[in-house]
Amino acid sequence: MPRHQPGNSLKAARELYLEATNDPSARPLVVASWQRSIEYKVKSGSLDAPYLDNPNLDSPLARAALPILNRLHEQLADDPVSTIITDRNGVVLSRKVSHEGLTTHLNRVRLAPGHVFAERYVGTNGIGTALASGRPVVIAGRQHYVEELREFHCAAVPILHPTRSTLLGAFNLTTIRQGSDGMLMAFARSVTAQIEAEIAAITSRRERALFHDYMEACSSARPGPVLALNRDVVMMNEQLSAAVTGPDQYALLDHAREIAEHPRLEGTRSIALPSGRVAELRVSRCRREDSDAGAVFRVRLIGRAQPTPAVSAPPARSSLGLVGSSPPWLRAVADSETAFVAGTWLHLTGEAGVGKRTLVEALHRVHGTGRRLEVREAPPSDAPAVIERWLHDIGELLGVPSNLLLLSDVHLLGDELRQRLTNVLARRDGSATAQVVMTSQPSMVSADDELDRVCRASGEVPALRHRYGDTEHLARFFLRKYRPSGDSRFSTDALTMLQRCPWPENVRQLESVIRGLARRASGPVIHADDLPPECRVSSNKVLTTIEALERDAILRGLMDRNSNVQRTAQDLGISRATMYRKMRRYGIVPSSLT
Repeated sequence: MPRHQPGNSLKAARELYLEATNDPSARPLVVASWQRSIEYKVKSGSLDAPYLDNPNLDSPLARAALPILNRLHEQLADDPVSTIITDRNGVVLSRKVSHEGLTTHLNRVRLAPGHVFAERYVGTNGIGTALASGRPVVIAGRQHYVEELREFHCAAVPILHPTRSTLLGAFNLTTIRQGSDGMLMAFARSVTAQIEAEIAAITSRRERALFHDYMEACSSARPGPVLALNRDVVMMNEQLSAAVTGPDQYALLDHAREIAEHPRLEGTRSIALPSGRVAELRVSRCRREDSDAGAVFRVRLIGRAQPTPAVSAPPARSSLGLVGSSPPWLRAVADSETAFVAGTWLHLTGEAGVGKRTLVEALHRVHGTGRRLEVREAPPSDAPAVIERWLHDIGELLGVPSNLLLLSDVHLLGDELRQRLTNVLARRDGSATAQVVMTSQPSMVSADDELDRVCRASGEVPALRHRYGDTEHLARFFLRKYRPSGDSRFSTDALTMLQRCPWPENVRQLESVIRGLARRASGPVIHADDLPPECRVSSNKVLTTIEALERDAILRGLMDRNSNVQRTAQDLGISRATMYRKMRRYGIVPSSLT
């Protein structure tokens, strides 16, 4: 590279780049990196390596690389060489160096765990350029784009997944001692090969363990349809692939992935498929070496597929008059109605906002003539007097056969109160008591305590994201409810965005969004641009009020700035690293906002 000293301005950097392109000794890979650095508008006269809190050290990359780096650290004692591992975004996960002088140099340029050394932030450097190009690189001295890095010689090699060849991160050697670039690169390649081999071993152990359990399930006396999966692998036997196809298969995999993400969830779950059939999933975890390798599902299919209604057909309704035509919803309504009409005590589970109380109120409205609906929530405090009064009231209500007693959100009760409530209900269980309906949110750990067994019937109200096609019907229903004049409608792009939203707070959140739209003065057609920021996220995490305000501020800022992350971060007074971290947390994808 030429020895022209660039100034702090972008103009000087461009001049140096123009000289580099005409220099026969300039390597194309470095020249391309400088060009990217200019396009990113990186300042060559100042270093800006953002800091990311709590980098992920529980990834397969970190688990494989850290023991190798520890061994290298012992071998390289007092040698002025630093070994560094980053993730695929350039976030430094680990840095090992035993030479005090080099440590001081590295700290001065913030080449330390948590800092981000991607090209878009610090320009041409070993880590960033290896990740951007996907190739091993040596960036020495003045080849660095930012002046503060030009005392270093760096050799970096991308780390690839051994089977999928996807980019996982980079291994980087950094020194201030001038020497053989070839020797530095040979060392970096050797260490990277060790890391990739260890990743392959870890992956292989997990996949072998899952495959072993999968094959055991398939080779049992009565195997039936079997599914096994983790984050990287999906396996299904021929019986399952032949029996479950199209939308049913997508729905089955969607539910199975959600279950597999919670390592403590086992037992049996039933899900309604889009075709109208029910899939009963018996879940067993695959655990090896104190880690979760995935889950194996033994699948039992119940019922027959129903004909798919025409797209233009009006939404079907149950006898209760509730909106929705998806099989999971219709099955939940039908099962609840059967139990209710028979007078059976019923336990309804489902995420917050799915409509459990709405369903109970509809059952009471249609089938509860002459009966009084009494709703009791968890007691407002743990004070003994409050608890005693709450239990006494429930006992009194149970003694009136004409009552319908709804115990709402019983998952909020502590262990002791659950046991005491169980005793009250068990003493009153019989024909001369009120009918009891309990509602709760599903637990991540399969619950099978005495309170659950008090009710002889149970059902799960599906989340809105699993009610395929119902979002459109519900959105139109709520629009008619809050704009009864009937002069408003959704555009195609608005309906598409509403259907893509994961709705973490379910029907309650959808109704709130439509109510807000209906109250705002606008034209007869509601377009995608009219929808609030929360409809543009992909996360199904339920947020607190403060988190929702923060998410909306970020979304509005990005929309105002044409998805420019850097300018939005400046407007909000936060760093780019913080901005990216919060975007990942809230499921915000800038490209989806334009």
